[in-house]
Amino acid sequence: MIINVFPHNFLSATKSMGDNGFESNSSSKRLTLHLTYSETNFEITFTCVTITIAFFGVIGNLAAIGKIIYDQKYHTPTFAVIGQLALADFLSVITTTFYTKTNISKIWLHISFIVNTSVFSSYFHVCFLSVVRYLITVHPLQSRPHLTVTAVCLCSLTIWISSAVIGTCFTKFSISNTFSDSIFIIILDVVLLLTVFFIMILLHVKKIRSLQSSLSVTEQSQRRVNIVVTVIISIFAIFQLIIISLEILTIIYFQLFSDEIVIYINYLTLCYMFIGCLNFSCNPYILFFFTIYLGLCVKYSVLYSTTCIISNIHGYVFM
Repeated sequence: MIINVFPHNFLSATKSMGDNGFESNSSSKRLTLHLTYSETNFEITFTCVTITIAFFGVIGNLAAIGKIIYDQKYHTPTFAVIGQLALADFLSVITTTFYTKTNISKIWLHISFIVNTSVFSSYFHVCFLSVVRYLITVHPLQSRPHLTVTAVCLCSLTIWISSAVIGTCFTKFSISNTFSDSIFIIILDVVLLLTVFFIMILLHVKKIRSLQSSLSVTEQSQRRVNIVVTVIISIFAIFQLIIISLEILTIIYFQLFSDEIVIYINYLTLCYMFIGCLNFSCNPYILFFFTIYLGLCVKYSVLYSTTCIISNIHGYVFM
């Protein structure tokens, strides 16, 4: 999501100020879309790297959406959620890249609402995916009659509507830039971090315990599931902690006006842009393709276990 006083707007504004505190650039330049990090070799390199990551994120999300839509075997509740998550990540990686790398916020004021809505939707769909996988794994008989593709799509629609409402409120609080609103946004970000973190951890632990008591998944597959969940949670947690840190430092700056704080804000802004692109680009490669792999592991593990049981029965009968 966008943060209360976005550092790249703040820093680019300070770069373009003259001695009298007013911007020296012409007003026509502000109406032309251009890159905000393209002055030094480091900024150009950094912009190229992050845009490359975002490009692969766009391709990966589009490929996941297309595969799920046009391939009948992926018309399942789990892949329906992954498809909705890919759509949210597709919008998130495009809007956040434009918002952080260009001056589009000065040209199109509604971009902040789209950024917030898509980012909230991405977070909520990650939680929704954890819930769906938990129900299918731990309570398969009770959940399958009710957990249909239609039901999942209706829940996803509810998530999108809720994300739009929360995104609208978040955008209004961000525009006001008062001290109380800034504190309120920090509290919301902390609550969001803890909520998503604990939902994913709690459901994953319960799911792993259920898998350990069954023969459906091997120990090697369980380790790979743990690695996948750890990577996703770690990237999300780092991204949210950077956002919270930037918001706190921005509040401190407008209280103290320290040049040292500006340096910290600049470094954290670069981390924010890099981790943000990575956060919304890695999900299709991790979740979609790994879900296919895990499904194959479960399938062959079940076939192997069934074959062993049948062989033992035959051996017992013909003894």
